[in-house]
Amino acid sequence: MILVTGASGFVASHLIPRLQREGHRLRCLVTNAAEGGRIKAPGAELAIGNVTDPASLPDAMEGVETVIHLVAVIREKGPFNFRKVNVEGTQNVVEAAKKAGVRRFIHMGALGATPDPAYKYLNSKWLGMEAVKASGLDWSILMPSVMFGEGAGFIASLLRSIHMAPFIVPVAGDGKTMLQPIWVGDVANCVLKLLEGQKIGQSVAIGGPEIMTYDELIGYILAALGEKRFRLHVPRWLMKPGVAVMEALLSNPPITMVEFKSMEIPNITDPEAVEKEFGFKPMPIRDGLGYLKIKT
Repeated sequence: MILVTGASGFVASHLIPRLQREGHRLRCLVTNAAEGGRIKAPGAELAIGNVTDPASLPDAMEGVETVIHLVAVIREKGPFNFRKVNVEGTQNVVEAAKKAGVRRFIHMGALGATPDPAYKYLNSKWLGMEAVKASGLDWSILMPSVMFGEGAGFIASLLRSIHMAPFIVPVAGDGKTMLQPIWVGDVANCVLKLLEGQKIGQSVAIGGPEIMTYDELIGYILAALGEKRFRLHVPRWLMKPGVAVMEALLSNPPITMVEFKSMEIPNITDPEAVEKEFGFKPMPIRDGLGYLKIKT
């Protein structure tokens, strides 16, 4: 039995069908029945609970051999902040797993996670990863770069930025922030490899086969959309107040102050990391953005 937390999320939407095709027994942790109804996992068990509520987790862990912990918030909303979900939530799941006798624990970390509290989201991911490392379980941590694929929040945010104004795309700074986008299907492939027993006690950084600048990523997205726009580079000091205003006024801004700050850190690793660590070649982004044209 495998327990998947964050079962209604982006990565899980691509991973769960793969797990089912391979014959794994699944239990999906969801916060309520309505959330459970959105999961395309026929035959999987549903467990009602929340990682922020330790008392709701023991029943979900009963009979579980492996936990795949995918829950995280990338934007804070009300009580569900980085500390409560990404740090304390991970600690709660780890403790519940230990008490239930679970041995295998696969955790979705983040490339760029840092002990520096100035980077709130990346620091919360680092603290969660540290809790997993100290668990005493047979843990593995996967640390992907930004992901693309159907439902990718990062790409959706870029689309909102692209379409904020006609003819131009506002870019913070010089557009040279380094990224290494990886297809979510390849991240799912890596998780399946971890389920085979690979990389126990290891944190593995992964990214796509190409390191690119933020400007180049925007270029790939525009090409997928069949659009041509001028990239307007705005000094970071000048854009910062605008980001703060958008965050204050919009329910779903293209970028938040936390994300704006995180762009200071390159989000890259070895371009051959996936092939070296897991034995297959990941998809180049130019081959994986066709869904954008269909959606628009």
